[in-house]
Amino acid sequence: MAKIATRRQFLKKSSIALKGATVAVLGSGIGTPYSFSSEQPKRQKGINERLRIGAIGTSEYRAGIWDSSTSFDGRGAQIARKAAEFGEMVAVADVFLPFAKRFAEYFPDKCVPYQDYEKILEDPTIDVVTIGTPDHWHTKIAIEAMKAGKHVYVEKPLTLTIQESQLIAQVAKETGRIVQVGSQQRTENPTFMKAAALCRSGRLGKNISAVCSCPNNESIAYQGVMDKRVPFKPQPIPDGLNWDKWLGQTPWEDYFLERCFYNFRWWSAYSGGEITNWGGHNVDFAVWAMNLTNTAPVEISGTGEFPNIQGWYDTAEVFDVTFKYREGNSLRLKSGENAVLLTGELGRIRVNRGRLTGKPVEILTPQDEEELAEVMNDLMKGKKPGNHMKNFFDSIEDGTLPVSDVFSTVNGINMCHMANICLKTGQTLHWNQEQYKFDEPIATSMISRKPRQGYEIKM
Repeated sequence: MAKIATRRQFLKKSSIALKGATVAVLGSGIGTPYSFSSEQPKRQKGINERLRIGAIGTSEYRAGIWDSSTSFDGRGAQIARKAAEFGEMVAVADVFLPFAKRFAEYFPDKCVPYQDYEKILEDPTIDVVTIGTPDHWHTKIAIEAMKAGKHVYVEKPLTLTIQESQLIAQVAKETGRIVQVGSQQRTENPTFMKAAALCRSGRLGKNISAVCSCPNNESIAYQGVMDKRVPFKPQPIPDGLNWDKWLGQTPWEDYFLERCFYNFRWWSAYSGGEITNWGGHNVDFAVWAMNLTNTAPVEISGTGEFPNIQGWYDTAEVFDVTFKYREGNSLRLKSGENAVLLTGELGRIRVNRGRLTGKPVEILTPQDEEELAEVMNDLMKGKKPGNHMKNFFDSIEDGTLPVSDVFSTVNGINMCHMANICLKTGQTLHWNQEQYKFDEPIATSMISRKPRQGYEIKM
């Protein structure tokens, strides 16, 4: 038992550091709650202190996605394998058992495959979990994992509803667990990091506005599925798939391939289309760069187009939504190319994962570059950029929040949910952050969803 005790002492120390920090919470229960020091002492972990990891949700992407000619690891499997670089992968769970068994083969005789994620949470020797499930499972599993004493790496989008954002932030605060959201544009993309530094340094001005454009919905189902637009027909449930559990809190529906695996993104029951998929990346970045993570927009307006085909994908295919802040900032989320445009009274820059352009970039001097490097260091909270997963494990070690913590990400993903609600109601909406509701009753009724019996989130 000495091995577990030593590792437990280390984890207890990081939890106490979080719980004892200063908390500044908004009326909604969401805020940036901790003070940071980039001078936290580092310590080398011995072999008996290696964190034990469980992976929850490890799908496989089929041939055809992103022009791949063969199948390959889905996002859940990808993040879990990255996590294994910093600890011992000892368990995996997926409601489609073949996926769990396939992932376990990466770690022969070390990783136990399960179909039920609860088996991982029940294991007191597991310290960390990664969550790569479809979106409608993120919050429930993350909350249960934190309550079970686990640190959590959860893929974006963090939540399915605005209410879930409130719940997950509350539990993160109560438990003191470290949670990293998979918004890796904050740490792993030099173009985005430099763009954020330009914005935070004042080189664009004080009153910044953003335009976040995202691709239209895509699909990796059968070739031509997006063109044919033919309602999908029920199919036999594959052997090894617990379909009832895959559906989870959502209403019962017949199984067919186009409803699940990667394609769940285009069904509003399980996700929010590209508004929460790429919007989850680009809106998160823009809000972070403009230093608006602790506030929320007060007005949301826009237009969108939905497929309106019974038995087919139902998330918005074309959208254009504008958010206005009380502080004078604005953000526009629209379909189109994949980029973020940041504009202030002193200049404008455009950024995506490949390029950063604009006059403020062209005129930078060597001294400017040095100053921006200091700003980027502050944005990284003193930690080295380039590896989002390492940032998570470093934060577990020193007891500080990671760069994409729950508290600084919930307002961004809430804006994506607000966009979808705005489009569904067809109304201009007005958000009250202190009361955590819209002025419009119909919109407020959509900030939460009634879960199917047996799949409630227990607080």
